[in-house]
Amino acid sequence: MSPVKGSGVSQRSGSGRHRSRRRHVSVPSVVGSVAVAAAASGALAMPHAAGSPTDPEDLNAIAQRPQGQVAASSGGALDTLAAAEQSLTAEATETAQEAHTRIVEQQRVEAAEAAARAEREAKRWLAPLSDYRISAGFGAGGSMWSNRHTGLDFAAPTGTEVRAISSGEIVFAEYDGPYGNKIAIEHWDGTVVWYCHLSRFVLRSGEVAPGEVIGQVGSTGNSTGPHLHLEVHPDGGDPVNPRTWLEEQGIGI
Repeated sequence: MSPVKGSGVSQRSGSGRHRSRRRHVSVPSVVGSVAVAAAASGALAMPHAAGSPTDPEDLNAIAQRPQGQVAASSGGALDTLAAAEQSLTAEATETAQEAHTRIVEQQRVEAAEAAARAEREAKRWLAPLSDYRISAGFGAGGSMWSNRHTGLDFAAPTGTEVRAISSGEIVFAEYDGPYGNKIAIEHWDGTVVWYCHLSRFVLRSGEVAPGEVIGQVGSTGNSTGPHLHLEVHPDGGDPVNPRTWLEEQGIGI
């Protein structure tokens, strides 16, 4: 038998070795991707002192990682950033809501306090004149009255301002025989008060506030001199002693 001719392939002793081409990855591109991912997650490790170059062997090791692993690391960092952003947004929204609630509550409290002050002011009582002397008391007798004196007389110069003793509504403002020019006010508690012998009407209708000027002292009607005749009719009924009634409201005469 003839010998086998050589195939042209060199033979070596021992088992044959097959060379495989090694896949090289661009180090700069990998370094950029990994650095971004590491910086985003806050976990970029610096093995050397600040300013020293990164070890090429470390970069090669990173480059040899499966692409999925690098992508997963980057994705996790992005998820962390997204979660942090959502958390900050939620906190900002909650803070805005808390601020709005606080403002609304503060406005409610201030409005309630203002309403309480307005109510106290509306229910305040005061004297009808700032400067006067009492010239005739309730129940006094004499030729000046058909029976008994039904009010309290405040003597003062003509033209002295007469003020509403509290808030209420004017229900009468006309000349009324012996009472002369008279204004009747139904005050907030239902008491009707007559302001008589006025020389001038300042108001003739509408609501009045405590201390608001409604007229001026005069001597119209059955009168011997300028004064204010004040009559108090609780619930619009019979007159009572104005001095006692005013003192019950905290007004000393």
